[in-house]
Amino acid sequence: MTKAREAMSRHDYGGALALLRDLVVRDPGNFEAHYRLGVSASHLDQMDEAARAFEWVVAHGAAGPPEAEVARTWLAARQSVNVVTPAVYALADAASPQKPDLADLSGKAVGPDKPIARLQLFLKGVPGTAVEREYHVLRTDPQGNFRFTNVVPGDYMLTNAVAGRPTWRLRVSPATGERLVLELSPANQATVRDDFPEPRP
Repeated sequence: MTKAREAMSRHDYGGALALLRDLVVRDPGNFEAHYRLGVSASHLDQMDEAARAFEWVVAHGAAGPPEAEVARTWLAARQSVNVVTPAVYALADAASPQKPDLADLSGKAVGPDKPIARLQLFLKGVPGTAVEREYHVLRTDPQGNFRFTNVVPGDYMLTNAVAGRPTWRLRVSPATGERLVLELSPANQATVRDDFPEPRP
């Protein structure tokens, strides 16, 4: 698994895929291996294999871990007509070194009187742009902090919901080598600022 993680951090998805295929045969109940297999296969446009891996993740994702939500969203997008299936990533690792040609987005989620821990956040490439297939997901730490590392520069939607009414829905556009810092607070919630308003019927 360590070698597979390292390969994915280098964007060597072919190398990771070979390692992960072997790993799921030897350890068929390994949740992380199935998820990373789906991620790697999706980057290599091996969609049937990615779908099988993500279906396993959804079926075995007890208590709704973020990986299962990402897998479920990917599968739903694949079944939709004229929707580009997003590329997905392993959950952000705060210890990941920042690559100079990529970007970094960090910040803190706070409520009216305290930080928001374990808040699930999605960073999704805006449709119709060069990064429309980019898709990152994580949860805030116990102090409400978050950090998306090694983000391809471009236009993104930062939100806490992929379905239903979001608390935040903001446009962020990190540039090459940039390290953006953003606080999610009541001041920029969707009721105050919604950068992606849904069309009215």
